[in-house]
Amino acid sequence: MSRAADPAAQPLAVVEAKPDAGTLLRAIAQAAANPAVDIEKMERLFAMQQKIVAQDAEAAFNAAMARAQAQIVPVANNAYNDQTSSGYAKLSQINKAIMPVYTAEGLSVSFDTEDSPVKDHMRTVAIVSHAAGHSRRYHLDMPFDAVGIKGSTNKTMVHATGSTASYSRRYLVCMIFNVATEDDNDGNNGAGKTGAQAQVQQPLAPDAKAGFESAIETCAESAALRDIWQKIVVACKEAKDKPAYDALKVKVTARATAIKSAQ
Repeated sequence: MSRAADPAAQPLAVVEAKPDAGTLLRAIAQAAANPAVDIEKMERLFAMQQKIVAQDAEAAFNAAMARAQAQIVPVANNAYNDQTSSGYAKLSQINKAIMPVYTAEGLSVSFDTEDSPVKDHMRTVAIVSHAAGHSRRYHLDMPFDAVGIKGSTNKTMVHATGSTASYSRRYLVCMIFNVATEDDNDGNNGAGKTGAQAQVQQPLAPDAKAGFESAIETCAESAALRDIWQKIVVACKEAKDKPAYDALKVKVTARATAIKSAQ
């Protein structure tokens, strides 16, 4: 019998120099149909195919995260902490602003807790998953929120655990998606305060607001829209014009969605 006619002498399916997962899967299927093929070669092919699948999934995850972060704009503070005299954005406010963005990119976030190696701390774990199959794990160790600013106990351990979990989730989600809030400083200026604490100044000039609206409507790129948004944040904070900030934010968000749909 000639070598060409001998099934045992037939090579495995030719694999491209830079194979993809589908190519390898077809090669594995062809090899499986040949009883003379060495099982160890099949296992190596399968291991290579799994490695490529994992690499492709991680690349899809990274691309989705990059697109999501490019669309996320600073989140407005909607609460005030009397103890620290600072404004902050609640977790619900942050989720409302960013969840539609990252879920549209196939990303999801789940949380869990673990024992922390740091005494009197709780470890909160965030697992970010992508529809392609890749996931990434993040964690944060925080002390239990059972003591007030003056050092006296002000919560039961049940309440302290819940409060710590809420704080940790808020910090984690901001870190993961690089979320900036309206007032990422010491929180002690008028822009982070509400009600009687806010300094009263002139609202944003009508021509300035109109200029921002025109720039938003004609903007065609996400990067340029982010630059416009940063200018809006600065202008509205200087004027302490929360209504203008909110109105322009709605327009920026809508324009970001339109730009994404057009791509």
